[in-house]
Formats: sequence, C-alpha cells, structure tokens
Amino acid sequence: MPAYVVEARQVSKNFGGVPALAGADFSCPPGSIVGLLGENGSGKTTLSRILTGYYRPSSGTVRYRGEVVSFRTPAEAARLGIGMVHQNFSLVPDMSVKENIWLGCEPLGRAGFVNDRRIGRELRTYLDRLCPWIRPEAKVSSLSPSELQLVEIVKALSRNPIFLILDEPTSALERQQVDAVFTLLRDLRRSGRSMVFISHRLHEVEQICDSIVVLRNGKTAGTVDLSGGGPVDYDRIVNLITGNREIAKEVRRFAEEERAPLLEVQGLGDGLRLFDVSLRVREGEIVGIAGLQGQGQEELLMALAGFRRTVAGRVALKGQALALHSPRRAIEAGMVVVPGNRQTEGLFMDRPVFYNATFPALVHRRGPFPSSRFERETSSRLVADFAIKASSLGTPVTALSGGNAQKLVVSKWLPLGPKVLLMSDPAKGIDVQAKAELYRIVLELAEKGTGILLFASDLHELITHCDRILVLYEGRVVDEVPGGAVDEEGLLSRCLRREPSA
Repeated sequence: MPAYVVEARQVSKNFGGVPALAGADFSCPPGSIVGLLGENGSGKTTLSRILTGYYRPSSGTVRYRGEVVSFRTPAEAARLGIGMVHQNFSLVPDMSVKENIWLGCEPLGRAGFVNDRRIGRELRTYLDRLCPWIRPEAKVSSLSPSELQLVEIVKALSRNPIFLILDEPTSALERQQVDAVFTLLRDLRRSGRSMVFISHRLHEVEQICDSIVVLRNGKTAGTVDLSGGGPVDYDRIVNLITGNREIAKEVRRFAEEERAPLLEVQGLGDGLRLFDVSLRVREGEIVGIAGLQGQGQEELLMALAGFRRTVAGRVALKGQALALHSPRRAIEAGMVVVPGNRQTEGLFMDRPVFYNATFPALVHRRGPFPSSRFERETSSRLVADFAIKASSLGTPVTALSGGNAQKLVVSKWLPLGPKVLLMSDPAKGIDVQAKAELYRIVLELAEKGTGILLFASDLHELITHCDRILVLYEGRVVDEVPGGAVDEEGLLSRCLRREPSA
C-alpha cells in the first residue's frame, strides 16, 4: 500500500495570470484525518478543488493511491472514491432531502428504474446518526442552515468515499452536532477512510486531526504533528497561518450599568418559534444569545429586523414604541441586521464592492438622490476604515475573501448611523485574523454607543465578547449569565438546562 492516499507536490494554479496556488505540497496517509489550515485566500479551497477534479493544476503532480492522476471532472474523481463536503451548499432548494442526496447517482433496480427501497435503506445509515429528525421527504428549502450542513455531509458520505475533503463542515453547527459529526468521522477513520478537515476553529482541529498542513499565500508554510497526544503549540500554528503577523488581542469590555436602555423587548412572540421573549440592550452593550440549534435565536433577530411577523409583544427603541411591520421600518428607526448567510442574504455577490458598500445609504438615505461622488467617497472611506482588502472599488464581491466580505456586510450599514446592530453568527467561516478584525469593529461600535445583540454558534465568541449572555430554550429566554462568569462547559450546560459538571 502507498504511504499516502493522496499526495500533491509543487502544485500551482493560476487564474488569469494571478496565482491562487504557488507550489503547494500536501499529503494524507491512509486512515488519517489531516487538518488543512490557512487564512481566507491562502489556497485551501483551490487545492481541494484540484484534488477533487473541479480544477486542473497549472503545474505540479497529484498522486492518488500511488498513481499519478489528472482528473478532468469531479465525476471522474468520485468514481475513484474521492468526495467533498462543500463550504457553500450544493443542494437544490426545491428538491427533497432524499432527492438531493442521491442526485446523479441513484441506485437502479433490475429493470433500470430507481430503487426507492434501497435509497431509503442506505439513506438512513448516516441520516439516523447525524440528524434523525429530518424527514427524507422534506424540502431542502424548509431546512435551517445547520440542517443544510448536516444534509451536505450525509450527501458526501452516502457515496462511500475512500478519501473525503470536508470544507468548513462545522461552521454552521452547534456543539452537540459537532460532537455527533466527530464521532462519525472517527468511526470512518477506524474503518480505513482518509479525510481532510478544513476549519478556522483550532480547538476542533485539535480534537479530530492527526496532523496539520498550513497554507500561506498559496504555498505550504509548514506541518504540525498532533498524533503524540501532548499539548498543542497554538502560537506556532497561528504564526504559520499569519507569517508571524501580529493578531489583535481579544480585549474584554463591559458596558457600564448606568448607561440608558436602548432596545427594550417585552413579551415578543410569533406563535411558532418565539414565546414571551423579553430582553433589554443598553447603549454600548453587547448582549449575546446562546442556545442549542433551533431554539429561536435566528428567528428572534429576524423578528426584530422586521423580516418575521409577530403576534404579541412590545418593542421600544430609545423609549419609543416600534411597530415591526417591515425591514424598512426597522432600518429607518435605527435597527439593522447582519444576516447569517452573506452569500444569499448579506451581499449582492455579482456586484462590485462600491455598489454593496453604498446600497443601504442609497436606498434609505433621506434628502436628494446621492451623486456618484457620494458613492465613491463613501465606499472608499469604508474600505479604508475597515481594512477591506480589494484590488479596486470595482472588484466584484465574489473575488473577496470570506473575512473581507463579512467586514463589508457589517460596514455597509454604518453610514446610516444605526442605534442597534443585530448580528447572526457574523464570524462563521472566517479565519482567525479576519475574526479578530471583525470583532474589533464590533467593540469599537459598542464603545461609540451602538447596542449589539449577537448570536454566535461558537460559544467561545459569546463568552469572550459579550457583557451579558441570554439563553434561549424552545423560543423563551430561560437564563441570563453575566459576561466572564461562565466557561464553555458551563454555558453549554445552561443551554441544555442542566447543572454543569463539577
């Protein structure tokens, strides 16, 4: 048996003369899980797509099970046992879960017709382990982001791959769901499967990976062995990722008690997922929302932003009652939302940076219609103030890294001077440097008096940055924790509504 299931040597890939990979090396031994780390734009996705047949390398060599390969299509790679869980979902919204999972590789019976009985039997193998509550007949469009992620994983595993790449497979998942995925991946590793795990969550990489390969600027910056069981040198890993560039330190700050109430919610309900929710956000305060998947966190933010109809309760902003009839009404009152999916909800991906940066101001600004000079000056200021890396203001958003795109999602609202910022998992899928820069922006806004209501699937983000954390359970606020008064295990225990272990 070859020493490596997959081995890439000096692999390069250019797009229009611009190098996305510049001589990267990578190898994955049989029956192991290798972490692939790097900042957004370091070449991780490009390398993954070369290994799975989506791209062909400009130069270099790829070996699979000892043989030199050059896949022409993903289907060719899949036939040889190579699969991938994509960071951006590849599911068809109008089709069912079952149809999506078997799309293009439906098992056929003797007469050449689709064998529904076999589909159902094989489908439940992984569906029961990761998300047994999801019905195979359910439309994909009805699923939450975390459920979409689990279905994406089931879809890849149903092909029984020998070598599987998982690109940010846990970015939309809650702690318990991550544990279920990891248990399954460990079982697959014991059966001899090989995997690549791409993530920005270093604590998860430590839990599941045998080794780490770090890419930086399209090249292999170094490798780290995690199989010894000793303490992980996080500083070395971060230095490999950033090239010894200093990362902004996470600085805890607490809003002062005497600050005036800004947002007040009493008895809010929608009759479906929210029931009698009451909360308060003071000026300059960051209030976190914690809870297991599907407990009403995102529904609460969407209701306050005017996207979700409510049937009960009262909302006041700076003492003035606010009727949440529409998103426009919430925006005009000074309450805006940063949605959880920047690709479909936060940005116009095919439009340039300047268009996205100025769109809210153009639509909601009072007074005469802004000039092109206004657009140019506003977008230039936002790009400079928030260190958004783009080759020009005319660069399409699709060319930005995840972290720079996410900073654009947040910064585009600032010309309107919002009083309250509603944030839904804003750091999902961005690297350690971009996450630090994003939360620097959030902390600066809070220092200037903006109230922030923050939902994050990563409990560490809530514990690190929030003044108070509210726990939602079945659409109700059931607990409140002062900032800095709980660790991740304790907060998870409160989400589960049980006492933390001693």
